[in-house]
Parts: sequence; structure tokens; C-alpha cells
Amino acid sequence: MTIAQLQKLRSKKPKIRFPEFVDELRSGNLKKFGYFYYGKSAPKFSVKNNAKTPCIRYGELYSTYNEQVTAIKSFTDINPNNLKFSKGDEVLIPCVGEDPLDFIKCTYLKIPNVAIGEMISVYNTKEVGLFITYYIRARLKKEFARVVEGANVSNLYFRYLEKINIIIPNKSEQQKITSFLGSVDEWINNLREQKESLLEYKKGMMQKLFAQEIRFKDDSGKSFSKWEEKKLGEILKERKEYSTKGKGYTHISLTIKGVVPKSERYDRDFLVGDDEVKGYKITRLNDLCYNPANLKFGVISINKLGAGIFSPIYVTFEVVGQNIDFGGYYLIRDAFINKARRYEQGTVYERMAFHPSDFVKVKVAFPSLPEQEKISNFLTSIDKTIEVKQEQIARAGEWK
Repeated sequence: MTIAQLQKLRSKKPKIRFPEFVDELRSGNLKKFGYFYYGKSAPKFSVKNNAKTPCIRYGELYSTYNEQVTAIKSFTDINPNNLKFSKGDEVLIPCVGEDPLDFIKCTYLKIPNVAIGEMISVYNTKEVGLFITYYIRARLKKEFARVVEGANVSNLYFRYLEKINIIIPNKSEQQKITSFLGSVDEWINNLREQKESLLEYKKGMMQKLFAQEIRFKDDSGKSFSKWEEKKLGEILKERKEYSTKGKGYTHISLTIKGVVPKSERYDRDFLVGDDEVKGYKITRLNDLCYNPANLKFGVISINKLGAGIFSPIYVTFEVVGQNIDFGGYYLIRDAFINKARRYEQGTVYERMAFHPSDFVKVKVAFPSLPEQEKISNFLTSIDKTIEVKQEQIARAGEWK
């Protein structure tokens, strides 16, 4: 190790230590403190509900697990002789990703005999595995990003990981730090569980409310009138306004997360073509917007961002004479989308589209406006509680 590298490592010494620990920290590369091996193929098609062999696939390191695996979520039916199994107390690091800064999303696996999918580097260490996981996530983001290869798809090979230098305490101090951070994780996980419970409660209440199993009363305690069936064309008016860039409208995108500010990730300018006579479609605050080709994936949303322009392939409706929030809750849910998709046109799944002329033919049963307001106020109050819980999770994560 060069003098410059040693100085750089020393600059990473902790600002806070538990007072009972005064030993010198140890330095070296990851290869010094353990060894790597790769997982083996456990493809998506092999993951089934009735399969018996527990497995972890590389995508789950991004989407399913946090710092450590507490319960296996997937099972494969691949012949065990063709799989690579964990030895336990190991760190799992993704080998493939879109963003070089995402590779530090590693996971600690205490459980042995779990099939490790391909595109995962497994680090078997002599140190405290969970401590190393925390250390990687907190300190090595830039170091990992520097050794990533590839442009559109990034790859991180363990032959590069082996050379990355770290500076760590003895195992007793590692255990102390891990125990402390583990208690913080329990706090955060408890908040996450509370949020998930609220989401499940909201989902259940929506099902009962829209099935009319639960009905509100008016302010005098009387029952509201019967829900009235109508075509969406009676409450939606398609907005066919267009504008080119530079006319004062914000450039926005429509995604599965809703109407969001434009970003490179959602760049669809090539869909507009060279014809700038009409250009981009205008959408305004509280419009109902959807993507005809991606309704099946849930790309439908109430525009809460404000006036803007987006691709003309999107459809945007003004909601007329109804409670906007109720309309959002009612129309942006799986039950409605599945019902509406019966009008889809096309022969190939990926190319099936739902045209606005068919969208407005869909029949729905809507309550009176006062009952709409009661329902939307109730669901909005749950959403606000969920938002507060999410803020608590974010703050706890930042504190950690």
C-alpha cells in the first residue's frame, strides 16, 4: 500500500467510537479479509410458489432486501445440483445494474444453504458480515462506482472489488457497532411495517367502499341516494390542446408513479417526430391522464403537478362535475383498470392499446357528490397518515 493510500485510509477513521475501544484500526483490501465467489443461474421462470429451494436473485438486492435478509422471499425449482449455495454469514453484492452508484446495495445473508443467483458476487469474510455490509453501504459508494465497467448496463466484477481498501476495527468493536445499528434497523423496520399495515387497511377499505359494502351517512345521519351508473363520457371531457416547446409550459412525463417533472430517464421526445404543427399535448392540474399502451401496467394518474406538456401519445381528460380526489381513487385502481381493458385493441400483449373513444364508453357507478366527498376525505386522511409514516422512515434512515 502506498503512502497516499495509507493517508487516504487514515482520513476515513471514525469521528465517533464507543469509549471502551482504543485499539488501532486495521487496514487492507477486501481480499485480505475474505474471498469472493459468484452465484449461479436461478432464472425468473424457475421461481414458483410451489418450488422448494430457497433462492436470492440479483434483482432482489435492489427491490426486496435492505441491509440484511430476514426471510427468504423466492423459491426455485431448478435441480439443486445446478445451483450454487450460500455458506452463511456472507455479503451479497450485485454484479449488474443501471447506475454505478447503486452497487453498494449489498445484503447480509446469515442463512446457509440458500441458492445464490447469477450476477451476484458473494463475499465470505473472516470479519462480522453484517458490519461489512453496513461499511460498504456507508463508505464505499464512490470506490465501487470507480471500478464499474459498461455504459448502458454497468458491470462490477469481484476481481476489482478485491483490490478496494478498507479500514476496520477488531471484531469486538464490529459486533458492538452492528448491535447498535441493528437496533436502529429494528426501529426503521417497525415503521415500515406500520406503513405496510396502513396500505393494506386502505386497500381493504377501498374494496369495501367501492363495492358499496360500507356506506357513509350524510351530516344529518340519513342514507345517501343510490349510486348512479353512467358512462365515463358523461364525466370526462378529452383535452385536445397542443403546444410546442418554449411557450411557457413545463415539460413533464407520465409514469407509473404519476405525472412527474421531465427527466432523462423518461425522455420520449423521439415519439413526437418532426411535425411541430401540433407538437406536445397540454395537460392541466387535476386532469385524468393515461398512456393507452401502458394502461395494463397502471400508467394512469390524476395530474397533481400542474399545467405542462408531454408526449401526444398520452390521453388527458378534464374531470367534469365530480370530486377530483374521488375520481382518482375510483379510476386508478386495479379493479377499474381490469374492467376497462376489455376494450383494448391489438393482438400482441405489448402492443395492445386502449383508445380514448373506447375509454369514455366504460360504465361506472358513481355516488352523489356529497358521498364522493365523504369517501375522498376518508381515504385522503389515510394517505396523509401514510405520508407521515414515510417521512418518519426517511428521517430515521438519514439519522442512521
